[in-house]
Amino acid sequence: MIFGKKTSVLKVDNPAVVCVNCKKSNTITLRILGDYGHLFQIPFISKGKRGASECNHCKQVLSHQEMNNDLKLAYFELKENAKIPIWFFAGLITIKILVIYKIIFINN
Repeated sequence: MIFGKKTSVLKVDNPAVVCVNCKKSNTITLRILGDYGHLFQIPFISKGKRGASECNHCKQVLSHQEMNNDLKLAYFELKENAKIPIWFFAGLITIKILVIYKIIFINN
């Protein structure tokens, strides 16, 4: 595929909250995912962050819109601390370096 979108796990946490479905405590896994666009499998640009929670007991998966207030608070805190990695922009950085190299060394 020439271009497309991929996802990478940025951060994982197990907040001390109760599952709304099975009522078990400390069974939630919260994941923050980063989406990026790629060209020839080379990451070019970040497409943002999103997340979901999954109960390890009942396997219920919730998007952040479906989360209760306690889980939503943990989600937004984890999302705030999840940084987008620099390699999401590897293609743009490479092009910039090549342009600078051309300007400095080839035109002189």
